[in-house]
Amino acid sequence: MTENEILELDIQKNIIKHIDNFKSFRFNAGAGAGKTYSLIEALRYVAINKMANKENSQKVVCITYTNVAVNEIKNRLGNSDTIYISTIHERLWEIIKRAQPQLLICHQEKIKETIEKNKINLFKPNKDNFFVRLKEKQQEFINFIEEEKELYYKNKDYDAKKFRESYQTYIGENRPIFLDEALSNIRDFKYVSNLILNNQKLEICLEKIEKGEEKYVNYDSEINSDILHRMKFSHDTLLEYGLKLIETYPTLCRIIIDSYPYFFIDEYQDTNPNVIKFINVINNYAIENKRNWMVGYFGDVAQCIYDDGVGENIIEIHNKLENINKDLNRRSHTQIINIANNIRDDEIIQKPFLETRDKGSVIFFHGDFEDKLLIAKEFLAEYKNDLINTNSEEVPKLHCLVLTNELMAKFNGFGDVYKEYKESAIYFENLNTQVLSQQLEKLHPTVLHIYYFVKLYQDIQNGIASYYDIFGVSSENVTFAKASLLIRKLRNIKIISLKEWLDFIIKELNNHHIKDILKLVLINYIHYQVDKVNSSDIFESTLLDDINILINKNNENEDKTKEKIESFLSLPISSLIKWVNFIDGVETEDIIYHTYHGTKGEEYTNVAIILEHSFGKRNKDKFKKYFSFIQKNDDERKKLLDCPDFKTKHINTKNLLYVACSRAIKNLRILYLDDISEIENGIKQIFGEVKPWTTKTTTD
Repeated sequence: MTENEILELDIQKNIIKHIDNFKSFRFNAGAGAGKTYSLIEALRYVAINKMANKENSQKVVCITYTNVAVNEIKNRLGNSDTIYISTIHERLWEIIKRAQPQLLICHQEKIKETIEKNKINLFKPNKDNFFVRLKEKQQEFINFIEEEKELYYKNKDYDAKKFRESYQTYIGENRPIFLDEALSNIRDFKYVSNLILNNQKLEICLEKIEKGEEKYVNYDSEINSDILHRMKFSHDTLLEYGLKLIETYPTLCRIIIDSYPYFFIDEYQDTNPNVIKFINVINNYAIENKRNWMVGYFGDVAQCIYDDGVGENIIEIHNKLENINKDLNRRSHTQIINIANNIRDDEIIQKPFLETRDKGSVIFFHGDFEDKLLIAKEFLAEYKNDLINTNSEEVPKLHCLVLTNELMAKFNGFGDVYKEYKESAIYFENLNTQVLSQQLEKLHPTVLHIYYFVKLYQDIQNGIASYYDIFGVSSENVTFAKASLLIRKLRNIKIISLKEWLDFIIKELNNHHIKDILKLVLINYIHYQVDKVNSSDIFESTLLDDINILINKNNENEDKTKEKIESFLSLPISSLIKWVNFIDGVETEDIIYHTYHGTKGEEYTNVAIILEHSFGKRNKDKFKKYFSFIQKNDDERKKLLDCPDFKTKHINTKNLLYVACSRAIKNLRILYLDDISEIENGIKQIFGEVKPWTTKTTTD
């Protein structure tokens, strides 16, 4: 047994010792250290040695960040009746959902807080806000909007021109004389109307709760924002309610301790602070009441790259933890590990698990270029050729990390698709989730419909999908002859744009020979209700209405809205298929492009990183500031870190660079596409030698 094998075994024994003694701990290990392996071994130990002979209903809880991670742990661990593996939201809801009387109180308080916030926003002084200017007529406007709410809901998704016309033609008795003035700015009108009607719904709901007509409140995992008046709440509010309950009702702590004596949290650094606070309350209760309970956190503070993750703040929130560090790296060669150590610059200084892993290479190139996209492609082509020349067995895969979703989409060949979504009504901060998430349930509903619609064309053309894939549960009721007729017809067409695909489907929904089974396919793929595909007109209007709502940004010009719909429908089917492949994680090229955030938890033999001063328009000079900080002296650094805002941004940049570089197993190339003259010393402290990039630069 090697020295590193003995060291790794000792670390695992230390974890087991903490489990045996019910000592809560934090297992902190760098990239490639085998955190998931250590977690699974800990779970196996508990299942076999602590839970196997339990006659009661006690279970082990393992919480991780995503459904993908849940499935990975389940697959590696195997079936277990004693271990619950889930996301925090799923498990927390299972724990608290029976406490309905207490949840109802939380929900009431949340509704009251929301009503007050809405009132503050409604009456906020603003010279451009028509509602504030109404002064003594404000109540009259509120009454009008509440009484004619059907008029608002019927027209709220239309563009500005059509929305305004719907109110200008209204001739009801309670029409305010100042209505035309209020309609001068449709965006403000809709904003104010929303606040008024939301408060009306909330006040009605509050009254029902107080009368005992509403008794149950539910967490809905499929919504991204609360629907409080329907007694539903979303992810963040679930964490908020859970923390409030555990802090208010100590009995809940005892119930959790008795039911789940062992808690394990994977990727703790990405966990919401409210979850850590929740766990800390339980841990404190267990210590104070001498109850057997423990939590084991597995993760790495240097890999916290999400804004809502607890990161290194876990030390302040949950301070009664013992640290177990692991400085072995099973993934990368020494050359990669050294760079990663330079970036993280903390007590975790990794070394390779296998001493023979010292054949890697890291080269940093730089240059100030006008056509950055062209230079990046040239750089990648030469890197790829270099790999081919040194790898005679097979064409190597090259994974390229870029900073922004927009650049990633361009490189992957669906930049036009991303552009259309970016200009839609989806908020910028939601684009990554609602347009690019590989967890389909997180995609925007309309985006998901378009994904399935394109997926249908792709599956038919590829000829790989089975009849069951295409027809779903209805396949048993479809004759082979009819199914073959439809599939042949769909496969024989060649289309260029999304509109051509839509037009073809509309045409075939009027074909009495295949329309019935085509409806079954559409229902199976797009998951529309039966009534929405009953006719070609209904299907067309439903999909177009979805797209209209998606792209509508209160355009004053109706022609502009129509133009944007046409632009969306003219998207090439080839680009849309590349977008679908990205969502599905299908790699069809030798060079695969990712964002830095999108590679979390992944590893690749050959990695290229494209760096620039700025990370999009919202993070100007993000990396320039980071390298500038690195080259300063200790006193200057300390002074800068005394500013909380600077410290938060600096740590985020450092972690992002660490995650990107540590994905590489053997070969890493970095291309910095801006002038580095002011920050060259900082870059050299991390990467060592830097080379100017020129065409056909060699790497020998």
